[in-house]
Amino acid sequence: MARTKKSLEREVVTLRKQVRLLNDKFRTRFDFLLDEMRELGYRNKLSPEKNEANYSNLVSVIEPKKEFSDLVLKKDVEKQVRMAVKQIKNYNKMVKGYGLKRILKSNSIALNFIGQPGTGKTLTAEVIARTIGKKLFVARYSDLVDSYIGETSKNITKVFEYAKKKNAILFFDEADSIASNRTTVMNATDSENNLTRNVLLKELENFDGVVIFATNLAENIDKAFERRIHMHIMFNVPDDHERENIWKTLCRGLKIERDVDYRVLGRRYNFSGGNIRNAILNAARIALNENKKKISMDDFVKGSELVEKGSLFMNGTNYNKELRYIG
Repeated sequence: MARTKKSLEREVVTLRKQVRLLNDKFRTRFDFLLDEMRELGYRNKLSPEKNEANYSNLVSVIEPKKEFSDLVLKKDVEKQVRMAVKQIKNYNKMVKGYGLKRILKSNSIALNFIGQPGTGKTLTAEVIARTIGKKLFVARYSDLVDSYIGETSKNITKVFEYAKKKNAILFFDEADSIASNRTTVMNATDSENNLTRNVLLKELENFDGVVIFATNLAENIDKAFERRIHMHIMFNVPDDHERENIWKTLCRGLKIERDVDYRVLGRRYNFSGGNIRNAILNAARIALNENKKKISMDDFVKGSELVEKGSLFMNGTNYNKELRYIG
């Protein structure tokens, strides 16, 4: 009886292996055919429509107003950004002057800003756009995603077409989803994601303009995507001194009391630039609620505590800190 049971168990194991093998073969063949159908549609039917209404809902158009004086960056980061601006302004001169045309695969200038949210990536993109005199088109992956097969890839094609038509800088915010490593195809979703990345790479090669990507994690970047980027610039969370300068920069022109101490605010609150902006807005609301003519240090402290409390709450941490000023 024991021998018969062993024999049956071996047969079950063998059958399971055969079923897995058949499933893998079917999945590979199915996804191959699916990709071929999508690529065929992308080349022949899914070219962007000429109606601008089909483009404008996919991007946010920014008329850039910010300048380098509005930025607070580490010296090496600002140096890289200024270098990128000079390259953009003098691209043809650089290519012809140094004989680079032979080794270039594309005329696009692609930058990747890496860093946590609120560290100045979007603001820097706006500064670049203003410096070279172009509009900034912001495309967020969440606005490009479509539930229908092939539509996300089509939307990516549209935003490149729109940026080219309007001679604008194209800024992909939240780009990790389309710039991350390609995955082994296990289902239709994996196949769709890989196709989206392939379309992005094709559009990047064919684009004659400036593209900026904002990503959070450098280690997740797809190697093929990485090779097409001219400069990867890291935006770190600011240190105490940089936070102090961000407070000063953002509060420039505001009606504030003399007791406001930017050094204390910069040292006490480990905020990104985005969180400092939110703290200032909170402080203004608090001052308004108390009918004050100017924003005080106490208002900034309370506004900062609200940001701190919100961040901890979003991370699932209890917050019982007393709202008080610590000098």
